Amino acid sequence: MPLTTFVGRLREVGEIGASLEQARLVTLTGAGGAGKSRLALEVATQRTARHQDGVWLVELAGLSDPVLVAHTVAGVLDVPEHRGRAQTVALTERLRGSDMLICLDNCEHLLDPVAQLVQDLLAGCRGLRVLITSRERLGLAGETLWPVAGLSAPPDGVEEAGTAQGFDAMRLFVDRAIAADPGFRLTVENAPVVADICRRLDGLPLAIELAAARVNSLGVERISRRLDNRFGLLAAESRAALPHHRTLRGVVEWSYRMLSAPERELFDRLAVFAGSFGTESAEAVAGGPDGPGDIAELLPRLIDKSLVTVVPGRGARRYQLLETLRAYGLERLGEAEGADPLRARHAAYYLDLAEQAWEGYRGPDQPDWLNRLAAEHTNLRAALDWQLAGHDIEGAVRLAGALAPFWDLRGHYAEGHVWLDRALSADAAPTSAEGRVRALNGLATLAVIEGDLPRATRACTEAVELSRRAGDLRGLAYALQYLGFAAVCADDLDRAVDLLEESLTVARESADLWLLGWSYQFLTAAQLARNDFERAHALAEAAYTTLQETGEPESLAWAALTHAMATWALGGSENTHGRVAQALQRFWGLKAGWGLSEVFCLVGQIAAGQGHWERGAGLLGASESLRDSVGVALVPFVREFMATVAVEGRAVLGTGPFDAAWERGRQWSFDAAALAVTEELGLPTLPPYDGEQTARAMDLANVADAEPDCAALRREGEYWVITHGGHVFHLKDTLGLAYLSRLLHDPDREFLALDLAGATPEAVAGDAGPLLDAQAKSEYRNRLRELGGDLEEAEAWSDTARAERARAEIGALTEQLAGAVGLGGRDRRAASATERARLNVTKALKSAIRRIAREDPVLGRHLDRSVRTGTYCCYAPDPATRITWRF
Repeated sequence: MPLTTFVGRLREVGEIGASLEQARLVTLTGAGGAGKSRLALEVATQRTARHQDGVWLVELAGLSDPVLVAHTVAGVLDVPEHRGRAQTVALTERLRGSDMLICLDNCEHLLDPVAQLVQDLLAGCRGLRVLITSRERLGLAGETLWPVAGLSAPPDGVEEAGTAQGFDAMRLFVDRAIAADPGFRLTVENAPVVADICRRLDGLPLAIELAAARVNSLGVERISRRLDNRFGLLAAESRAALPHHRTLRGVVEWSYRMLSAPERELFDRLAVFAGSFGTESAEAVAGGPDGPGDIAELLPRLIDKSLVTVVPGRGARRYQLLETLRAYGLERLGEAEGADPLRARHAAYYLDLAEQAWEGYRGPDQPDWLNRLAAEHTNLRAALDWQLAGHDIEGAVRLAGALAPFWDLRGHYAEGHVWLDRALSADAAPTSAEGRVRALNGLATLAVIEGDLPRATRACTEAVELSRRAGDLRGLAYALQYLGFAAVCADDLDRAVDLLEESLTVARESADLWLLGWSYQFLTAAQLARNDFERAHALAEAAYTTLQETGEPESLAWAALTHAMATWALGGSENTHGRVAQALQRFWGLKAGWGLSEVFCLVGQIAAGQGHWERGAGLLGASESLRDSVGVALVPFVREFMATVAVEGRAVLGTGPFDAAWERGRQWSFDAAALAVTEELGLPTLPPYDGEQTARAMDLANVADAEPDCAALRREGEYWVITHGGHVFHLKDTLGLAYLSRLLHDPDREFLALDLAGATPEAVAGDAGPLLDAQAKSEYRNRLRELGGDLEEAEAWSDTARAERARAEIGALTEQLAGAVGLGGRDRRAASATERARLNVTKALKSAIRRIAREDPVLGRHLDRSVRTGTYCCYAPDPATRITWRF
């Protein structure tokens, strides 16, 4: 019987139990310390009543002789040995008619004998089921794999005590910390530190337990600071644990010792990757003539042994080492003095990738390059960090300069500014004028966007001087453009026009269409600032025509937006809406937060001009909020346009109503603002937006270097077809699925229940589900009060087991009560059509979600957490599961 409480993973326990109903062999795989054994033990405990002949646990971690596997199992099951007969045969005969579950724990070092024994037993014993824990699959036919990852930890940005405690890793830390220090509590002050610890320990239960055990002696702040030396910090031993689970180092070394020499070498080399990596980068950095062998052959072996993780997501497959495993690999590399050569190769690979991207960025393949750099961003940062540590300053300048367009478009303005400043400051005696000019121009770009005009002017001035001396026409044209744009932002318009006209001349001389188009673009901005709208319109036409020839999406988006601004300033035309729509769709596809904020701004002005004052004010507020969130400065002439609309709007609506509409817009979710834009322009709803920077800015969840999961819903005849995670399943048409489809199409939009159900009038007849009578309700609520008292007392005495039992029963009773009276929690009969609709919609939605959950538990959980019903019904995307919907 375990001495500690089982925290979290209740869903996994149920799903593994369900798998054992369908399959006779289930194998839990995962990295060392992921909690496979504890999870298997909980599953086994909960299935005790299910098997007539019991549930049996056989621990194999301490066994080294493969010959003794069958004898060890026989010893636990009390099956005697027979001279002259193999032990496997004796076991099979004894268990042939049994209804039993055997759990074989820690099998990774005995895979062959365990696989042979299990195969023989399952073939001869129809009522037998086997649950395995191992870092590697057995490889038998009919084996169901269940990967066990770390516990859920709060992503960056989710650190409030109340919210963070909903993650299993946090709950485990708090539970074990209280066991070590009864006075410990999760507070507003320490919650961010605990969240950081859980993230950096990959949610691994063993590592979290070892860290929490140090709370009484170190406190959470010192634990967090010392995690760089996690193997030394988490070296406290537990006498009750298995030998290889007593320390974090022991867990990792147990797996490492079972690798072949080539596998060990590849594992060590892969530790140089700071984030996820693809096969191509693994072969380039960790392979080669001096490498461990065929990467395509060795990498799958490490995956099978749970030492390398496959990163979920769309596109080419990517891999990652858990941070704890990576720390061990780096330590091994350091011992062998192999770290620096590999880091140099790693940095050279990513410098080459970034410079390829810089060249490819100015054409139609721009989105592909941006997505590739986004996937590699963590590795690019690591390469820069290593170069700037004194290993390759010139390489750092080149790499930072090549990354500037990526930082610009993806909204990493402050980060890019810091990297470029560091690289340029360290470059005391530059040897490459071209590389330095590119970095200076990149810094100027980001500084202008952020509103740091003095820094931008200094960088451009130096870039102009260097590029003139080197005869670098492309670098010179770019530097003059941003020197001129900085003058526009400083309201020095005559100087701006002079500089931008010079940039136009140089761009023509360079024969670079991209530079030529952008010179026209910046001149358009200068003329808009001058209120010379006729000249601005002509320049905008030239910019749009020129940049169309490049095929580069970002430039075309800005050209369409600038053209729309010029036509709107002239009084508008039928072309205005079309150009804005082009800009919106291109910025949306590129996940470009700054560009989208300017689209919101212009559409807000257009809406106000057409008399839609409240929507216009809301969009101007949403634009302002998004611009502030991503750290972009407001160009002066745009500020003047917005101020003019505000004056007119307050005159029409009144100051209070106009300002209230503006403030509501500031509070809109990103999807709500996008919906207002599409409605104003008469466009169809945009596909789900998964931009990293903008989603974070608009209070949507983000995980670095991760793509949101995607589900699809469509109607085919009498069936609804749902696609998710590579699986397709069909559900018969129901009212609940029809309601769910409408909700999913408009996230965060509230539907009146009567309207949602109105398409089918029969849906609003009668009440939904059984309603409890007064006596039953009283009994439910009395029991809930008793459990509340139990929970309070258990928490006061730090009795975590009792508290966990109380929470579980409270949750179950609450769900039963809500199911009986409707999700709104009402305990009276429906008194109106709206009330009947609410109850019926609630019932139908819950039924549909339950049916989806049976086919796909992940989607079911997502929908259960995301769909709320009451008088109004709404689908609110759940940031914890990061699932987007397509139709």
